[in-house]
Amino acid sequence: MIIDLKEKSGLGLRFDTDKTEMSFDKDLQSRIPAIRTVEQMQEVLLDKNVKQPEELYYMYRDIHRITDKPTLEAHKLRFDVTVIKPSCLGEEFMKTAGHYHPESFPELYEVVAGRCFCLMQRPNIENHRIIEEVILVEAVAGQKIVIPPGFGHILINPGPDYLITSNWVSSCFASRYELYQESEGAVYFITTTDDKTQVSPYLKIRLAVRKNPYFSQVANISFVRTAKEISRFALIQNRPMYNIINQDPEALNFLNHPLDYDYGDVFVK
Repeated sequence: MIIDLKEKSGLGLRFDTDKTEMSFDKDLQSRIPAIRTVEQMQEVLLDKNVKQPEELYYMYRDIHRITDKPTLEAHKLRFDVTVIKPSCLGEEFMKTAGHYHPESFPELYEVVAGRCFCLMQRPNIENHRIIEEVILVEAVAGQKIVIPPGFGHILINPGPDYLITSNWVSSCFASRYELYQESEGAVYFITTTDDKTQVSPYLKIRLAVRKNPYFSQVANISFVRTAKEISRFALIQNRPMYNIINQDPEALNFLNHPLDYDYGDVFVK
């Protein structure tokens, strides 16, 4: 099956689910993906014995229109696309490895296809085994997810289709994966079955939540939705966020100067 991503992403992209590969229009800088395998993910899984599927998700970094490269470099920005399979990892929904950003850099995601859980956690500054805030964002295609400063995060695909996201991020740092590796996963494992199965409030997806025993103190999950419009960041639901770089690149300034902005209204309950 071919998933045409142009309407939601604003770029001439198509993903072939049979070949698990992306095709690019001629005006785009094409990329070969970094592929995350189940072997690379073993330490962050609830079930360390999971062996299938072999390939879990595909990361296409620094996608852009060739003519936009000078603008991206001037504003120190990078645009990525991630494709996450709809399979499960044992009892867990398919997920990414999880990472933090150094120096409070935020990140901006857009769901391009499928349904998404974004599980965010904010650790205590002095003790990362204490998680002071946990947010689970439920989102669908066309919606944006702002990752505020100080939060680590994973993307989860609750299925049944491929989850494809794009993201804007500063080009001035590299993501930090080591804390998720040390803790062997996020603060909670989101699974398909459990004695305490519940239904998520917005997407109505049946799930169960299991605390990661690595953490000594954790906050309860706050289930939220994304704000439909955040004007200061030029974010409008169902309007592709790639085009911000052509229309109002200063609106993405928060990605390089995070502490100059307020993030109190990026989610709604």
